[in-house]
Amino acid sequence: MKQISVIIPCYNVEKYIERCLDTLVNQTIGLDALEIILVNDASTDNTLEKLEEWEQRYQDHIKVITYTENIRQGGARNKGMKCASGEYIGFVDSDDWIELDMYETLYREAMRGDYDMVQGKFVQSKEKQENTYKTDRYDCLEYQFETVSELYHDFRVEDYGNVGEYGGVWSAIYKRSIIIDNEIWFPEKMVYEDNYWSAVLHLYLSNLCVVDKIIYHYYVNPESTVRSINSAHHMDRLAIEIGILEEYRQRGVFDLFYNNLCIDFVQRFYLNSINMFFVRYQSLPDIFGWMEDKILEYFPDYRNIIASSENDEYNDFEILFIDMIGKWKGCTMEQIEAMRRAYVQWLLNKVHENDQEK
Repeated sequence: MKQISVIIPCYNVEKYIERCLDTLVNQTIGLDALEIILVNDASTDNTLEKLEEWEQRYQDHIKVITYTENIRQGGARNKGMKCASGEYIGFVDSDDWIELDMYETLYREAMRGDYDMVQGKFVQSKEKQENTYKTDRYDCLEYQFETVSELYHDFRVEDYGNVGEYGGVWSAIYKRSIIIDNEIWFPEKMVYEDNYWSAVLHLYLSNLCVVDKIIYHYYVNPESTVRSINSAHHMDRLAIEIGILEEYRQRGVFDLFYNNLCIDFVQRFYLNSINMFFVRYQSLPDIFGWMEDKILEYFPDYRNIIASSENDEYNDFEILFIDMIGKWKGCTMEQIEAMRRAYVQWLLNKVHENDQEK
């Protein structure tokens, strides 16, 4: 059995895949420890040819899976997970790259504490620089999660340390047995699939180790789907958040984590989505009334939950938007557009203030 199966979804990445794979095959943990699964997600450029070239060069370590229907990152990861054999599973996006000691670092910590998940940190990068953050000295923070009705939850991990950012399914490794035994799969043919998968996975984690070390480089790709303007795919965010609630219901834990789910839903489904619509849509969709209906459907007592929560970090506009729940249907699109202009100007002022502080 390999120590780690690394799954890399690939769609039209002929310009980036060499950079990515170069950092995989040169990992300090050694190729014998890795199973690299390249999933060609119905690419229409020369991606498949490049993947097959790498498979020929590293026949004992690289496996290529290909198919003709595009099912996006989530579907590609599912196919990779179903044929993975490693003790742990990791993900890398095909236009990103990793530090050469990433998997040695994560696996060493996994063995030290028998962790269900070990998470490193990442930076957004525009070009590759060799071993930019390589270091043998770093701090670790361990989390042990309490058991609730035979499941684990309370996954509240604070960012810490002085470098990089915490987060991303691709800067971690996970025990394969937890994923497979509990059938934790990504939504297919959708974006924002990471939000769903992480929310379900966290139910089953008994512990976690966060390594305060930059190990992953997230490529700032201007052509990225999640950065696009006016894209219908942004609506997937709403479906994903509703899907999380329904999955929790199906697994019998919706009521157990009701308050936390409510706070997260208001933040991600509602507040984050308003930000997305106001910033990334030239013509606003007529969806705000529907969004408030969904909040009231799942969490009719949301106001009491938010008022009694310890979250006091809502900004002025978030407070306004929360107060708007139940009032959107009485607004004209002209009024909503005026609110959008005020919000965008407020964001620009915040950016200007931050630049002045620097």
